[in-house]
Amino acid sequence: MLLLLKGAAAATVAWCLASWLLPVTVTAFAPFTALLALQSTVYRSLWDSAQYLGAMAIGTAVAAGFGTTVGVHVWTLAVLVFLAILVARADLLGGQRSQVPVVALFAFVGGGGRIEYIGHLVTSAVIGVCCGLAAHLVIAPSPHTDRARGRVADLSGRTRELLHDLARGAAGEIPVEDLGRDWPHRCEELAAQAARTRGELEQAWENTRLNPRRPWSSAQASLLRCHETVGTVERIGTYLRSIARALAYERQALASPGPAGSSAPVGSSGPAGSSEASASEDFLVSYGELLRDVAAALECLDPPHGPEDPGRLRRHVEDAGRRYDEATDRARVSHLDRPRQWPVHGTVLVEAKRVLEEITYLADRAEETRH
Repeated sequence: MLLLLKGAAAATVAWCLASWLLPVTVTAFAPFTALLALQSTVYRSLWDSAQYLGAMAIGTAVAAGFGTTVGVHVWTLAVLVFLAILVARADLLGGQRSQVPVVALFAFVGGGGRIEYIGHLVTSAVIGVCCGLAAHLVIAPSPHTDRARGRVADLSGRTRELLHDLARGAAGEIPVEDLGRDWPHRCEELAAQAARTRGELEQAWENTRLNPRRPWSSAQASLLRCHETVGTVERIGTYLRSIARALAYERQALASPGPAGSSAPVGSSGPAGSSEASASEDFLVSYGELLRDVAAALECLDPPHGPEDPGRLRRHVEDAGRRYDEATDRARVSHLDRPRQWPVHGTVLVEAKRVLEEITYLADRAEETRH
């Protein structure tokens, strides 16, 4: 709402000044450029204004070159438009490059490429840019990060929820048919949410650049922690996708009765198959506890601000590390590291190790920030 009000005020003032100082034929450019200059952040406003003035300089130069030499004709208009569009294809002017042919047409058709008309046109644009930037700088948008930090906290909460549900799935508390259907979709949703959150962080970061309001330095420090958290969650999401796929496969295999009627993995039968099934069941229960400890560590982290109790966070990380060692030892003692068992148990252990490394890194960074 504040941006809308500033836009209306800047356009009105620009039009009044242009009407007072310039001919009526160019006054429309003042409110137009005032609105163009008034973007969501100070940095974006300054950058877009500079690009637009550059596009105007090129467009008016092309129009003046044709107007003062060969005059206004059908063929000169065609050549002018062709050259202006050709120049607009360059990336030098970014999002404002399309304004080159627009300005060239106005200067050539409206004013015949005359220097006097072009001078008034440029003056009108400068008035608009100044009004737009003035409105933005007088009441600059606050470099607050509450919204972005809230998005990161929500993303972290979704990750913890997924970890808890994966733990329930490992322990057999979720129906087998729900494993393969829901988890891949939820992992994709987590990745999409992380991408959206990163976009909001980029906008919040841009709002701290060249912003005259303070304290933007503390806002930048907070946003840097949020960026680290989002990157970590994106990587953890990749690991969880692999864990979910492996757990779904193992649970479906355990739920399939073997030839001897026992609940053994596919391809096994008899007492040996039952023994392996029991060992796999014990391993999965232990692995579920590992995932719960990881979720507790992530919850204790409180990514946007850092942990309020670093000691408690460190204890959760150490507990998760011990759970990992227990699960690894259980897999080794129960011979779940054999070639037939390794594709599942090895996968979940490797991915859990990577998740632990990500959580440990965040914990170390949080402690460094507090010190």
